Amino acid sequence: MNHGNGPVAAGEGRRAGERRGRNAGSPVRRLLALDAAGMAVVGLVYLAAAAPLGRALGPGTAVVAAVGAGMLAGGGAVGLVARPPYVRSGTVRAVAACGFGWIALSLAVLASGLLDLTATGRAWTVVQTVPVGVFAVLQARAAATVSGGGSLA
Repeated sequence: MNHGNGPVAAGEGRRAGERRGRNAGSPVRRLLALDAAGMAVVGLVYLAAAAPLGRALGPGTAVVAAVGAGMLAGGGAVGLVARPPYVRSGTVRAVAACGFGWIALSLAVLASGLLDLTATGRAWTVVQTVPVGVFAVLQARAAATVSGGGSLA
């Protein structure tokens, strides 16, 4: 039985096994890796197509390129989080919090009119929050399966 004092591994106890399944860490690590890959791919697309996307969405090349670079860096960071065999639940919570923060920032930019977005840009700002929200919710739920500062295998 783990009380948040160390790594949580599959088969550690009946209760832990019931809560997370036999190999819960692998799904968590895969979830983080998928999130990282998605962020990196979108970041690369934003960087490679910054000028046409800047015109289509409205904020301009520099903003799209900056967002792309940030997404590429964020994807790399989340990818590093997914690498070790044990991922601390607090780290998974932090990744989820960043996702929720991205959604809040996106909606605040939209509501404030800070960027001169086209209709397509406004629609994209809302649509892109959906996969971010799905990943953030799934990550938050995975982190909640471990009490305290335990790890997910």
